[in-house]
Amino acid sequence: MAVKLRLKRFGRKNHGFFRLNAVDSRSPRDGRVIEELGSYDPRNKEQSKQFTAKIDRCTYWLDQGATPSETVSSLLKKAGVEHKQLRLPKPGKPKAAPAEAAKAGASA
Repeated sequence: MAVKLRLKRFGRKNHGFFRLNAVDSRSPRDGRVIEELGSYDPRNKEQSKQFTAKIDRCTYWLDQGATPSETVSSLLKKAGVEHKQLRLPKPGKPKAAPAEAAKAGASA
């Protein structure tokens, strides 16, 4: 069974909050949960109360091979978790594709 760390949405329209869960990768977004690990409320004014998580359990699941979503990766990174499984987008400008670079060089 492939496990993912991802968010499960709660709340009403335009006022959502999320729970951080360990789930089977085949289950739907709001489906059955293996373990609840924390919560994320982006509308909370206090930065310290926006994201709460059981960091030790999150690292346990990451050690077991769980794949976090990009949003969960960024939240855990901000919370101070360092792990090789955290996949974050690389900062900076994306590189041009080699085919586009060859066309630009040939026409100049």
